[in-house]
Amino acid sequence: MTKKEARVWEYILANRKASSHKIAEAMDVSVKFVDQLIARISSPNWREDVSPRTHNVGESDYATRNIQPWDIWLEYRLNPWDADIIKRVLRKKPGQRRLDYEKIKHICDERIRHIDEGFDHAEYTETNSPDTA
Repeated sequence: MTKKEARVWEYILANRKASSHKIAEAMDVSVKFVDQLIARISSPNWREDVSPRTHNVGESDYATRNIQPWDIWLEYRLNPWDADIIKRVLRKKPGQRRLDYEKIKHICDERIRHIDEGFDHAEYTETNSPDTA
């Protein structure tokens, strides 16, 4: 998928109810181009053509970055709480920065509770790592 296709695809996902004409106008592309993209994702094999690394689902901008949160999760074999914190630190959702930090505090409180109850991070990552699955 080209950068142009990824940019239009991201817009389509964010504006699912918009017509092909409105999408084409907003993205400065032809209606035919938009219709071709929509036809590709409507085909039974669309997942083969559309990499999850080329677009987001939602308002975040992870796909515009060279390193996505899941790259960090895998490299460091993070537990779900640490991975969630990384995701919230890295994302850029307009108008939700304070909410992200409130959620991070909430996640930290839960993780601290686990640690206080003796739940060991190393045990979690070893039993759930991709290498042992």
